[in-house]
Amino acid sequence: MVAAPLAGITTLPFRRILRKFFDGIIFTEMVSVEGIKRKVKKTLNYIEITENDHPVFLQLFGYEPTSFYNAIKVCEEVSNPDGYDLNAGCPVKKVLKSYAGSYLLKDLKQLREIVKNMRKATDKPISVKTRLGWDEKSYVYKEILKICEGEGVDILTFHARTKSQMFSGETNLMALNEIVNLKKNILLIGNGNIYDRISFYKMLDTGVDAVMIGRAMMKAPWIFSAIKKDKDVYNFLSLEDKKQLIIELLQYEKAFRKNYLDIVRKYSIWFLKGYKNSSDFRKKIYQIKTENEFLKLLEGFVE
Repeated sequence: MVAAPLAGITTLPFRRILRKFFDGIIFTEMVSVEGIKRKVKKTLNYIEITENDHPVFLQLFGYEPTSFYNAIKVCEEVSNPDGYDLNAGCPVKKVLKSYAGSYLLKDLKQLREIVKNMRKATDKPISVKTRLGWDEKSYVYKEILKICEGEGVDILTFHARTKSQMFSGETNLMALNEIVNLKKNILLIGNGNIYDRISFYKMLDTGVDAVMIGRAMMKAPWIFSAIKKDKDVYNFLSLEDKKQLIIELLQYEKAFRKNYLDIVRKYSIWFLKGYKNSSDFRKKIYQIKTENEFLKLLEGFVE
Protein backbone atom coordinates (compact mmCIF):
# COMPACT_ATOMS: atom_id res chain seq x y z
CA MET A 1 0.00 0.00 0.00
CA VAL A 2 1.04 3.57 -0.73
CA ALA A 3 -0.39 6.86 0.55
CA ALA A 4 -1.29 9.23 -2.28
CA PRO A 5 -0.29 12.86 -2.64
CA LEU A 6 -3.29 15.06 -1.82
CA ALA A 7 -3.21 18.85 -2.11
CA GLY A 8 -3.83 20.47 1.26
CA ILE A 9 -4.04 17.06 2.96
CA THR A 10 -0.72 15.20 3.03
CA THR A 11 0.95 17.99 4.95
CA LEU A 12 3.36 17.32 7.80
CA PRO A 13 0.63 17.18 10.52
CA PHE A 14 -1.54 14.71 8.61
CA ARG A 15 1.47 12.59 7.69
CA ARG A 16 2.19 12.27 11.42
CA ILE A 17 -1.33 10.89 11.88
CA LEU A 18 -0.89 8.49 8.97
CA ARG A 19 2.26 7.08 10.54
CA LYS A 20 0.15 5.73 13.39
CA PHE A 21 -1.46 3.33 10.93
CA PHE A 22 1.01 2.97 8.09
CA ASP A 23 4.76 2.50 7.63
CA GLY A 24 4.92 2.53 3.81
CA ILE A 25 5.65 5.30 1.33
CA ILE A 26 3.72 8.56 1.76
CA PHE A 27 3.68 11.17 -1.00
CA THR A 28 3.61 14.82 0.05
CA GLU A 29 1.10 17.25 -1.37
CA MET A 30 2.22 18.75 -4.69
CA VAL A 31 4.74 21.58 -4.42
CA SER A 32 5.59 24.13 -7.13
CA VAL A 33 9.06 23.75 -8.64
CA GLU A 34 9.05 27.48 -9.37
CA GLY A 35 8.57 28.30 -5.70
CA ILE A 36 11.23 25.82 -4.61
CA LYS A 37 13.90 26.97 -7.05
CA ARG A 38 13.34 30.59 -5.95
CA LYS A 39 13.52 29.43 -2.32
CA VAL A 40 10.23 31.11 -1.44
CA LYS A 41 9.89 30.71 2.32
CA LYS A 42 6.23 29.62 2.24
CA THR A 43 7.01 27.02 -0.42
CA LEU A 44 10.01 25.67 1.47
CA ASN A 45 7.73 25.03 4.44
CA TYR A 46 5.88 22.49 2.28
CA ILE A 47 9.02 20.40 1.79
CA GLU A 48 9.90 20.10 5.48
CA ILE A 49 10.50 16.47 6.37
CA THR A 50 11.01 15.14 9.88
CA GLU A 51 12.96 12.14 11.11
CA ASN A 52 9.79 10.06 11.55
CA ASP A 53 8.43 11.00 8.12
CA HIS A 54 10.28 8.36 6.13
CA PRO A 55 9.77 6.79 3.68
CA VAL A 56 8.39 9.87 1.94
CA PHE A 57 8.40 11.07 -1.67
CA LEU A 58 8.20 14.76 -2.49
CA GLN A 59 5.69 15.49 -5.24
CA LEU A 60 6.56 18.30 -7.64
CA PHE A 61 4.47 20.10 -10.24
CA GLY A 62 5.32 22.56 -12.98
CA TYR A 63 6.06 22.80 -16.69
CA GLU A 64 9.65 23.93 -17.29
CA PRO A 65 12.11 20.98 -17.31
CA THR A 66 15.04 23.04 -16.01
CA SER A 67 12.90 24.23 -13.09
CA PHE A 68 12.49 20.62 -12.00
CA TYR A 69 16.25 20.14 -12.13
CA ASN A 70 16.90 23.29 -10.10
CA ALA A 71 14.12 22.55 -7.63
CA ILE A 72 15.46 19.08 -6.88
CA LYS A 73 18.93 20.54 -6.32
CA VAL A 74 17.43 22.92 -3.75
CA CYS A 75 15.53 20.05 -2.11
CA GLU A 76 18.76 18.07 -1.84
CA GLU A 77 20.18 20.97 0.18
CA VAL A 78 17.28 21.86 2.47
CA SER A 79 15.11 18.71 2.63
CA ASN A 80 15.60 14.97 2.79
CA PRO A 81 12.98 13.04 0.81
CA ASP A 82 13.49 9.42 -0.16
CA GLY A 83 12.48 10.18 -3.74
CA TYR A 84 10.78 12.65 -6.07
CA ASP A 85 7.45 12.36 -7.87
CA LEU A 86 6.19 14.21 -10.94
CA ASN A 87 2.55 15.26 -10.82
CA ALA A 88 1.29 14.55 -14.35
CA GLY A 89 -2.28 13.80 -13.41
CA CYS A 90 -3.94 16.62 -11.44
CA PRO A 91 -7.08 17.66 -13.39
CA VAL A 92 -7.85 20.87 -11.45
CA LYS A 93 -8.25 24.00 -13.62
CA LYS A 94 -5.80 26.08 -11.59
CA VAL A 95 -3.05 23.53 -12.25
CA LEU A 96 -3.96 23.07 -15.91
CA LYS A 97 -3.71 26.83 -16.50
CA SER A 98 -0.04 26.64 -15.54
CA TYR A 99 0.44 23.83 -18.08
CA ALA A 100 1.11 21.35 -15.28
CA GLY A 101 -0.58 18.22 -13.96
CA SER A 102 -2.88 16.54 -16.48
CA TYR A 103 -1.90 19.10 -19.12
CA LEU A 104 1.22 17.00 -19.68
CA LEU A 105 -1.02 14.25 -21.05
CA LYS A 106 -1.34 16.49 -24.11
CA ASP A 107 2.38 17.31 -24.25
CA LEU A 108 4.33 14.06 -23.92
CA LYS A 109 7.44 15.66 -25.38
CA GLN A 110 7.51 18.05 -22.43
CA LEU A 111 6.81 15.21 -20.01
CA ARG A 112 9.83 13.38 -21.36
CA GLU A 113 12.06 16.45 -20.94
CA ILE A 114 10.87 16.95 -17.38
CA VAL A 115 11.62 13.34 -16.49
CA LYS A 116 15.08 13.63 -18.09
CA ASN A 117 15.90 16.66 -15.96
CA MET A 118 14.62 15.00 -12.82
CA ARG A 119 16.79 11.96 -13.52
CA LYS A 120 19.84 14.16 -14.08
CA ALA A 121 19.29 16.03 -10.84
CA THR A 122 19.37 13.12 -8.40
CA ASP A 123 20.31 9.50 -7.85
CA LYS A 124 17.26 9.00 -5.63
CA PRO A 125 14.21 7.14 -6.98
CA ILE A 126 12.08 9.05 -9.47
CA SER A 127 8.33 8.51 -9.68
CA VAL A 128 5.61 9.71 -12.05
CA LYS A 129 1.92 9.89 -11.12
CA THR A 130 -0.42 10.30 -14.06
CA ARG A 131 -3.68 9.22 -15.70
CA LEU A 132 -4.62 6.99 -18.60
CA GLY A 133 -5.24 9.90 -20.95
CA TRP A 134 -7.07 13.20 -21.45
CA ASP A 135 -10.30 11.37 -22.27
CA GLU A 136 -11.39 7.96 -23.51
CA LYS A 137 -10.61 8.98 -27.10
CA SER A 138 -7.01 9.86 -26.28
CA TYR A 139 -5.45 7.17 -24.12
CA VAL A 140 -1.68 7.68 -23.85
CA TYR A 141 -0.74 5.19 -21.13
CA LYS A 142 1.35 3.04 -23.47
CA GLU A 143 3.36 6.06 -24.59
CA ILE A 144 3.86 7.22 -21.01
CA LEU A 145 5.05 3.77 -19.96
CA LYS A 146 7.57 3.77 -22.80
CA ILE A 147 8.84 7.24 -21.90
CA CYS A 148 9.21 6.44 -18.20
CA GLU A 149 11.01 3.14 -18.77
CA GLY A 150 13.28 4.75 -21.34
CA GLU A 151 14.24 7.67 -19.11
CA GLY A 152 15.03 5.69 -15.97
CA VAL A 153 11.90 6.32 -13.93
CA ASP A 154 11.71 3.88 -11.01
CA ILE A 155 8.00 4.02 -10.15
CA LEU A 156 4.97 4.75 -12.32
CA THR A 157 1.55 5.35 -10.79
CA PHE A 158 -1.60 5.36 -12.88
CA HIS A 159 -4.82 6.81 -11.57
CA ALA A 160 -6.98 4.47 -13.64
CA ARG A 161 -9.21 7.24 -14.94
CA THR A 162 -8.88 9.95 -17.58
CA LYS A 163 -8.51 13.66 -16.93
CA SER A 164 -12.11 14.18 -18.11
CA GLN A 165 -13.42 11.75 -15.49
CA MET A 166 -11.86 13.84 -12.71
CA PHE A 167 -12.58 11.77 -9.56
CA SER A 168 -15.82 10.07 -10.59
CA GLY A 169 -16.85 7.13 -12.74
CA GLU A 170 -15.46 3.63 -12.91
CA THR A 171 -11.73 2.99 -12.88
CA ASN A 172 -10.35 1.16 -15.90
CA LEU A 173 -8.83 -1.96 -14.37
CA MET A 174 -8.46 -3.59 -17.77
CA ALA A 175 -6.06 -0.82 -18.80
CA LEU A 176 -4.03 -1.38 -15.64
CA ASN A 177 -3.79 -5.07 -16.41
CA GLU A 178 -2.63 -4.23 -19.93
CA ILE A 179 0.12 -2.01 -18.55
CA VAL A 180 1.16 -4.81 -16.19
CA ASN A 181 1.68 -7.09 -19.18
CA LEU A 182 3.57 -4.43 -21.15
CA LYS A 183 5.96 -3.15 -18.49
CA LYS A 184 9.54 -4.40 -18.32
CA ASN A 185 11.65 -2.68 -15.70
CA ILE A 186 9.47 -0.37 -13.65
CA LEU A 187 7.36 -0.66 -10.49
CA LEU A 188 3.68 -0.09 -11.25
CA ILE A 189 1.22 1.35 -8.74
CA GLY A 190 -2.54 1.39 -9.27
CA ASN A 191 -4.70 4.21 -7.94
CA GLY A 192 -8.32 5.32 -8.01
CA ASN A 193 -11.53 4.59 -6.11
CA ILE A 194 -9.98 2.52 -3.31
CA TYR A 195 -12.20 2.87 -0.25
CA ASP A 196 -12.27 -0.57 1.44
CA ARG A 197 -10.62 -4.01 1.41
CA ILE A 198 -12.81 -5.22 -1.48
CA SER A 199 -11.85 -2.39 -3.83
CA PHE A 200 -8.22 -2.72 -2.68
CA TYR A 201 -7.93 -6.41 -3.57
CA LYS A 202 -9.85 -5.89 -6.80
CA MET A 203 -7.17 -3.47 -7.99
CA LEU A 204 -4.36 -5.63 -6.63
CA ASP A 205 -5.72 -8.51 -8.72
CA THR A 206 -4.80 -6.58 -11.90
CA GLY A 207 -1.18 -7.49 -11.20
CA VAL A 208 0.08 -4.07 -10.12
CA ASP A 209 3.03 -4.05 -7.73
CA ALA A 210 1.23 -1.88 -5.19
CA VAL A 211 -2.03 0.01 -4.61
CA MET A 212 -2.17 3.71 -3.77
CA ILE A 213 -4.98 4.95 -1.53
CA GLY A 214 -5.99 8.58 -1.96
CA ARG A 215 -9.17 10.42 -1.04
CA ALA A 216 -10.48 7.67 1.26
CA MET A 217 -7.54 8.12 3.60
CA MET A 218 -8.24 11.79 4.25
CA LYS A 219 -11.56 10.76 5.79
CA ALA A 220 -10.19 7.61 7.42
CA PRO A 221 -6.39 7.61 7.83
CA TRP A 222 -6.74 4.28 9.65
CA ILE A 223 -7.81 2.63 6.38
CA PHE A 224 -4.32 1.17 5.91
CA SER A 225 -4.46 -0.78 9.19
CA ALA A 226 -8.08 -1.79 8.56
CA ILE A 227 -7.28 -3.30 5.16
CA LYS A 228 -4.12 -4.98 6.44
CA LYS A 229 -6.09 -6.60 9.25
CA ASP A 230 -9.03 -7.36 6.94
CA LYS A 231 -11.42 -5.26 9.01
CA ASP A 232 -14.28 -2.92 8.15
CA VAL A 233 -12.92 0.61 7.68
CA TYR A 234 -15.86 2.45 9.23
CA ASN A 235 -15.88 0.41 12.45
CA PHE A 236 -12.14 -0.08 12.78
CA LEU A 237 -11.76 2.67 15.41
CA SER A 238 -14.11 3.37 18.29
CA LEU A 239 -15.71 6.78 18.65
CA GLU A 240 -13.45 7.51 21.62
CA ASP A 241 -10.37 6.59 19.55
CA LYS A 242 -11.48 8.95 16.81
CA LYS A 243 -11.94 11.73 19.35
CA GLN A 244 -8.40 11.24 20.63
CA LEU A 245 -7.11 11.20 17.05
CA ILE A 246 -8.80 14.53 16.34
CA ILE A 247 -7.29 16.05 19.50
CA GLU A 248 -3.84 14.79 18.51
CA LEU A 249 -4.22 16.20 15.01
CA LEU A 250 -5.33 19.53 16.48
CA GLN A 251 -2.06 19.80 18.41
CA TYR A 252 -0.01 19.03 15.29
CA GLU A 253 -1.95 21.56 13.22
CA LYS A 254 -1.66 24.17 15.96
CA ALA A 255 2.12 23.96 15.75
CA PHE A 256 2.03 24.00 11.95
CA ARG A 257 -0.25 26.89 10.96
CA LYS A 258 -2.14 29.90 12.34
CA ASN A 259 -5.62 29.00 11.14
CA TYR A 260 -5.42 25.48 12.50
CA LEU A 261 -9.07 25.30 13.58
CA ASP A 262 -10.23 25.60 9.96
CA ILE A 263 -8.50 22.37 8.90
CA VAL A 264 -9.39 20.55 12.14
CA ARG A 265 -13.07 21.35 11.59
CA LYS A 266 -12.89 19.63 8.22
CA TYR A 267 -11.16 16.51 9.54
CA SER A 268 -13.58 16.28 12.47
CA ILE A 269 -16.57 16.25 10.15
CA TRP A 270 -14.94 13.56 8.02
CA PHE A 271 -13.85 11.34 10.91
CA LEU A 272 -17.23 11.51 12.67
CA LYS A 273 -19.49 11.15 9.65
CA GLY A 274 -22.21 8.52 9.94
CA TYR A 275 -22.81 8.74 13.68
CA LYS A 276 -26.06 9.80 15.30
CA ASN A 277 -26.28 13.61 15.44
CA SER A 278 -23.26 14.01 13.13
CA SER A 279 -25.27 16.41 10.95
CA ASP A 280 -26.03 18.57 14.00
CA PHE A 281 -22.32 18.45 14.93
CA ARG A 282 -21.45 19.63 11.41
CA LYS A 283 -23.72 22.66 11.74
CA LYS A 284 -22.45 23.64 15.18
CA ILE A 285 -18.74 23.22 14.41
CA TYR A 286 -18.77 26.19 12.06
CA GLN A 287 -20.23 28.41 14.76
CA ILE A 288 -17.42 27.91 17.27
CA LYS A 289 -14.55 30.38 17.28
CA THR A 290 -12.05 29.11 19.86
CA GLU A 291 -10.17 25.91 20.60
CA ASN A 292 -11.92 25.51 23.96
CA GLU A 293 -15.32 25.77 22.30
CA PHE A 294 -14.25 23.16 19.78
CA LEU A 295 -13.04 20.72 22.45
CA LYS A 296 -16.25 21.20 24.44
CA LEU A 297 -18.36 20.49 21.34
CA LEU A 298 -16.30 17.42 20.51
CA GLU A 299 -16.57 16.05 24.04
CA GLY A 300 -20.33 16.64 24.08
CA PHE A 301 -20.75 14.84 20.78
CA VAL A 302 -18.85 11.77 21.97
CA GLU A 303 -20.73 11.64 25.26
